[in-house]
Amino acid sequence: MSEHSSEPKAYETPAPWVAHFFVTLAILGLALLILFGLLSSKPQARKWGERPAPSVAVEIADLTPQSYQVWVESYGSAAALTQTQLVSDVNGRVIEVSPNIRSGSAFKKDEVLLRLDNRDYKIEVDIAASNVADAEVAYLQELAQAELAEKEWNIRPQNEAARELALRKPQVAAAKKALEAAKARLAKAKLNLERTEVRAPFDGKVLRQLVDLGQVISPSQAIAEIYSTDKVEVRLPVKMADLAHLSLPDERDVAGAKVLFEGEMGNQTYQWQGRLVRSEGAFDTATRMLYVVAELDQPFTTTEQRPAIRIGQFLRAKIAGRQLDNVFVIPRRAVSQDYQVSIAQEGKLQKRKINPLWTDADAVVVSAVSSLDAMTSQQAKLAVLSASDKLILTPTANLPSGTRIKAIGEEPEQLTDAKPEKQRTKMSQPTKTKPTSKESAATGSLNN
Repeated sequence: MSEHSSEPKAYETPAPWVAHFFVTLAILGLALLILFGLLSSKPQARKWGERPAPSVAVEIADLTPQSYQVWVESYGSAAALTQTQLVSDVNGRVIEVSPNIRSGSAFKKDEVLLRLDNRDYKIEVDIAASNVADAEVAYLQELAQAELAEKEWNIRPQNEAARELALRKPQVAAAKKALEAAKARLAKAKLNLERTEVRAPFDGKVLRQLVDLGQVISPSQAIAEIYSTDKVEVRLPVKMADLAHLSLPDERDVAGAKVLFEGEMGNQTYQWQGRLVRSEGAFDTATRMLYVVAELDQPFTTTEQRPAIRIGQFLRAKIAGRQLDNVFVIPRRAVSQDYQVSIAQEGKLQKRKINPLWTDADAVVVSAVSSLDAMTSQQAKLAVLSASDKLILTPTANLPSGTRIKAIGEEPEQLTDAKPEKQRTKMSQPTKTKPTSKESAATGSLNN
């Protein structure tokens, strides 16, 4: 039996390409880890000559506390304080018409505007006067008879019960009453005669003439529509939110607020002044507004500055409201629709919500404090502006908070290189080339 060798076999080494594969894989993994760490932990260095983020040029203004006079805007039509129909108190035929009773004409108080045929009324006056004369004669006769009866009674006294009749006292009283009635009828006849002349009850103008020459009119028939020219009223609707800023004249010891009116005639705009005189007692159920009434001063006086106002003319009004003290008045263009303003803070734009006290077409009024340190916690919660804030007037609705800004007219920031100073000094100056049209346009827009 042959003997077998008991020595172990030698260990076989792997092929060289396998070792190289694993080493390369490890190096690549380590490089990727290092690169990922650098990208996530350090900002990318700006290359030499690269432009920084451009600053937006904006208009900046300081905030100054001031007092602000509130003006509540409204509108209305001019109406006469007194407007009525001129009527006749008697009937008759129109025999004379004044030129001042024509539509649009002006007249004075007690001026005769129309005359009726008065012949019948003169006859009635004559008849009434004759009746008065007859009544006077009858009365005097009764007095004479009464005097004679009294003398006879004194000579021959009779029954005391018949004394009143004997002295004709009832007859004297009846004659006296008849005389008084005759005089009253005469006075009425004279009054009717006077009423054949229709006179103006006040200074005014004619809106519309209703009768003319030759027409027969009856009592209480309208002759013309007229209005007084001493004062003009305008009913002005006021929103409920604006009432808090007004001092209504029906409040105790409150004078009527001043009102400025504007109206157009042709291509010109004219102004009038007036005051509130009263407010109506209930809100309009359709508009939920309260109407206040203003009177215009000298509305029908024509001057070099303005013509006389016309009844029914449309007028715009501004009612003087209460004065707001210690406030900031911000131009309306600097406030967004959701009542945000932009503040310049350390070269960046910051948005801030405001709570207006008053707004109109031109301005937004907010409370003011002298500085941020003077703000109370409640004011800070309401984002009240302070005098140290710099308000951006340029509309910035499309710019987010944090946008780099600069005031209009400021020099743009100098560009800096990322390389050290020593390396930059060793570099040769770059050759100047003419910028393209797109580059020139972009530079111009940033500067603007």
